[in-house]
Amino acid sequence: MDNTTLLKSRFEDLAAQADKRFSYTFSGFLSLPEQDLFLKMKNTFPVPAFLYGPSEDSERKIAVFGSSEELGYEPDYPVKVLEIAPVSDRFSETLSHRDYLGAVLNTGIDRSLTGDIVIHETRAWLFCLDSIADFIKETLTHIRHTDVTVREADSDIPELKPSFEEVRLNVPSERLDAVVAAFIKESRTKAALLFTRELVFVNSQVVTSLSAHLKEGDVLNVRGYGKAIYEGIDGTSRKGRLYVVLKKYI
Repeated sequence: MDNTTLLKSRFEDLAAQADKRFSYTFSGFLSLPEQDLFLKMKNTFPVPAFLYGPSEDSERKIAVFGSSEELGYEPDYPVKVLEIAPVSDRFSETLSHRDYLGAVLNTGIDRSLTGDIVIHETRAWLFCLDSIADFIKETLTHIRHTDVTVREADSDIPELKPSFEEVRLNVPSERLDAVVAAFIKESRTKAALLFTRELVFVNSQVVTSLSAHLKEGDVLNVRGYGKAIYEGIDGTSRKGRLYVVLKKYI
């Protein structure tokens, strides 16, 4: 049985459990392709379901089965935030996202148990399912040659608030392939390959249609190139081309 079939069965099982027990059920953290599969199946479930991201700009999200309208209470999301800090700033290395993720996965846990990792200077914050939080705190003691400590973080973390830069693009039309090409600073031919490879997502759903259009507020994610919120048209050039504005996550 392939991974897609297994994931479909998992979604169906979680939905059935939520319906039978009359309570919320939750998936692990989902990648963008997995979120796309969930959204395509959402209307087939016997209960309402939605995606939840623990921060304003979460890429990895969990699927939630159940709704406050039906159950009468809000879900208690099974997610914690862990702060990873060097034991000594003086002897710490410059660590990348790959370094942090590799160290976490080297503890033996599955990727679905962990969400995004946000790095700021010498510290990082890791989202994870609460069922694995204590294990990570106990077993993650070093990253590369840097000794680290891991503790549960407070709920209000300024470093987790997203930062943006405004990007103003000159495009021939609002067609998605034109916007993507300008966004990644490549030709429309190269942009088209990203659609074919299913690397273009809008609001967590894969988009393969080159002629699709963005709406204000849509979140565009081009894997390997970045993520942005579409702000809409901001004028027309003398040659009739459009200026569109996006808020790019940095």
